[in-house]
Amino acid sequence: MCGEGANGKRRTVTGKSVENVGRQGYHCGAGEATRSTKAVSKGKVVLWRSMYDPAGHTLLAEGGADVVVVDSSNADEVKQVLHGARALWVRTPERVTADILEAGKELVVVSTSGFGTDNIDIPAATERGILVVNHQGFGRVPVSEHTVMMILAAAKQLLWGDKGVRDGSAWGKRSGLPIVELEGKTVGIVGLGYIGSEIARKLKYGFNCAVLAYDPYVNPRIARLAGVKLMADLHAMLPLSHILVLVPELTAETRNLITARELALLPKDAIVVNTGRGQVIDYDALNSSLDSGHLFGAGVDAYYPEPLPPHHPLLSNPKVTLSPHIAGATSEATLELARSAATQILAALDGTMPPFPVNRGAWDGARSRRPRRR
Repeated sequence: MCGEGANGKRRTVTGKSVENVGRQGYHCGAGEATRSTKAVSKGKVVLWRSMYDPAGHTLLAEGGADVVVVDSSNADEVKQVLHGARALWVRTPERVTADILEAGKELVVVSTSGFGTDNIDIPAATERGILVVNHQGFGRVPVSEHTVMMILAAAKQLLWGDKGVRDGSAWGKRSGLPIVELEGKTVGIVGLGYIGSEIARKLKYGFNCAVLAYDPYVNPRIARLAGVKLMADLHAMLPLSHILVLVPELTAETRNLITARELALLPKDAIVVNTGRGQVIDYDALNSSLDSGHLFGAGVDAYYPEPLPPHHPLLSNPKVTLSPHIAGATSEATLELARSAATQILAALDGTMPPFPVNRGAWDGARSRRPRRR
């Protein structure tokens, strides 16, 4: 709850899950609002959940935005708060549907929290002339590091070792324990974008791995620069891959791309790591492949649904290293993501094309809500 707004009227937003952060000209905290240097108002900006780093909130407020945070998954609550809003930032896994966009009659721009846009109805936004922006390249380093960590955790039986040392059971069981090396292994990567190409570089030059990749849409030059052999057929790549890494964008083509059939094509004792999107792989099939002994281990950072149901067998499988969708959430990356989001939102509200538009046509179309610069 904030004190007086920019118009001098006390503003009230119902519900404990809604917080008015304020804008430049006012600081909203436990006490009364206090006046500071006034900025040109950019109007209301709704954040569906808090940004990964508060620097984004600060930049928006300093840029003249009246920032409102909705800390709830209730779509009806979001629709209500969108009344009069000019921008919406959404944090995965919350989903911006056509109904939510329809409620935002004055929305100019919608920003993702990262690179992926599968949680926003892009066609519905374009139809209404609402620009959607994402944030490209910020996950390259953190997600690639996390991926390598998960590969090594599976190969070195890290979870077993950690638990065994803590409870004392490890010392009598370490003889004959299957632990494998990453050095020189063949790795198959699905998705050779910013992240996939960086994973390839780390594995090729850090561990002398032979790296294959399946990505029908990547520029072959990227593969050459990364030292990767592009494969035209996923099913031809899988039998060659001691390690399978999944980092594609989620599209109609990649949804359910890896099923029981694809897992069966991997060599025995292969490792599977998904730091991309949860819907790319069938997790029931992954669990079965691990239980059968066909796969050596797995690492998972993205889920569908997210989070997984409490009794999903993957959660109790000792062969799986799990993390709560934090591969890209380093302190460095979250700061840059928040800055990128705030900067792009403010640019759009000023009538300037942001650096990373997803549906550029919405900006120039007949129904565009692009503000006209004076």
